[in-house]
Order: sequence, then C-alpha cells, then structure tokens
Amino acid sequence: MDNKFYVAVKALIFHEEKFLLIKRSEKARGDYYYWEFPGGRLEFGESPDDALSREIMEETGLQADSICPINTWSFFKDENTEVVGITFLCETDTNSVNLSKEHDEYVWITYDDLDKYNVIPSILDDMKKINMNEIYSKLNRGCN
Repeated sequence: MDNKFYVAVKALIFHEEKFLLIKRSEKARGDYYYWEFPGGRLEFGESPDDALSREIMEETGLQADSICPINTWSFFKDENTEVVGITFLCETDTNSVNLSKEHDEYVWITYDDLDKYNVIPSILDDMKKINMNEIYSKLNRGCN
C-alpha cells in the first residue's frame, strides 16, 4: 500500500477577545463528538494561506485576517497516512457565522471556557500550552 502525506491548516479565529469553536454535524462526524477550529487539507498546488482563507470561508462564511502561524502538529490517520498541520492565529471583525453543512454548531468562547467543551484532545493539549498573554499581544501588534 502506498503511503499518503497531507498538509492541513487550522484557524484560531478571534473576535473581541473570544475565539471560535465549531462542531461537526452528526452526518459528518460519525462516531465522534468534538469541537474544533475551522480548517482542512491543502489542495494540490494551494498555498497554506490560500487554503486557510478557503477553509475558513467554506466552514464559517467568515473573512478573517491571518496574523501568523502559532503551532505545528502532526498525526497518523492510519499506518499509511500522515497529516502535518499548521495552526494560524486569525482575527475577524464580525461574530456572524454561517456554518457549512459539515458543522451544526458554533460558539465564541474565552480561554477560561475551554474545559466546558469536548474539544479534540490534541487541540485541547495544544491550547493548554499556549500563553494567552502572548496571543493577545500578537492580536494587537502582529507576530513581530
């Protein structure tokens, strides 16, 4: 069997000091019930920035500004499929979300509310490592 390798992007989108979580619809999620960040795989020839904008628009209807990458991650989907990803810090000027059919709920939350949601374990682990003061600083000043 051939090995497969994918690159994915996720968006930690802020609006007025809250960030967005979305939950997959029952049809799309199968047996798991998790909240996550918007995002998905790059298409062939697509840049990470273009994929990020496309995935945010497809899944949430939002236009968001990418500020900078804040995390990288990887996992094996199965023994022959690896996914490597980048999470980007993003900001939007509206909290009006228009979900795709893939998702059926969304919520804008603060970091303190994170434990109240069944977030994908790897995302939850990554969020607990993030210094939120640095995130808020980057939202105000950029990554430099």
